[in-house]
Amino acid sequence: MSAATTAPEVVARTRRHDLLGRQGGVGTVLLSLIVATAAYGFFFLPDGAGKKRVGQPYEAPSGAHPLGTDDLGRDLLNQLLVGAGTSLTLAFIVAAVTTVLAAIIGGLAGIGPRWLSATIMRGIDVMLVLPELVLFILAATFLGQSFGIRAAILALILWPVPARVLRAAVLTTWSRAHVEAARAMGAGQAWLLARHASYLLGPLLVPVFVRTAMRVIIYDATLSFLGLGDPTMPSWGTTLYWVQVNGVFLSDAWLWWAGPPGLAITLTVVALALIGTSIEDRLNPNLQESR
Repeated sequence: MSAATTAPEVVARTRRHDLLGRQGGVGTVLLSLIVATAAYGFFFLPDGAGKKRVGQPYEAPSGAHPLGTDDLGRDLLNQLLVGAGTSLTLAFIVAAVTTVLAAIIGGLAGIGPRWLSATIMRGIDVMLVLPELVLFILAATFLGQSFGIRAAILALILWPVPARVLRAAVLTTWSRAHVEAARAMGAGQAWLLARHASYLLGPLLVPVFVRTAMRVIIYDATLSFLGLGDPTMPSWGTTLYWVQVNGVFLSDAWLWWAGPPGLAITLTVVALALIGTSIEDRLNPNLQESR
């Protein structure tokens, strides 16, 4: 087999092997550990774990309660494990819905009629002017604090930025010579998307998903910390809310009460940021061409 034949295969194998890179690998390992922790809390802890009183209030960490107890005597480690499942589930659901919305709306703005594209882009411009966090707080205040409502609000607020990015990618793809040639030969838009544009646009959906999940983690923790989350459902943000309400920061108890959920939020955001940046750097066709 000649070198000319084997070279592309070697390059392809190298790209597949180095899809995440070193920083992406670190982020993947870190996120896997966090997801495994959430899975343990969901599958192996008894129902109501984190809500039942199991000790005396404000117990320091011990063998029976590695992270101590809260003001009601509830185990803080159980709250951390159960809260991981709540926070990650919300993040991944909202990220999936937002990615689909952004792909549909951004695609329509890119290949649709001019009036439709103009209407969508003016709507996106209005959404981008409004502060996302303030909108989230106002909507949650008036519409409610349940899991489903928070997920719907976040999805409706977070789609404009990725939709704008995907529209730009669609326009760039549509201007390529082979796509223009196929369109001139009578190819329909559905065929062009499936046959010629999918390999250029598809990789962009992965970083959109990851970065949206990262923002959801931050926004939901902020909302819960302000008391606008669901107080009956343990989450990392809800734990921080009770820390604030009970004035725990004035005592040493904040080390084992506020520290673990705050660290969990930070590590999750860092892991998602590492994965998203690494994947986009390797899969984004525009970045590949610029190098």
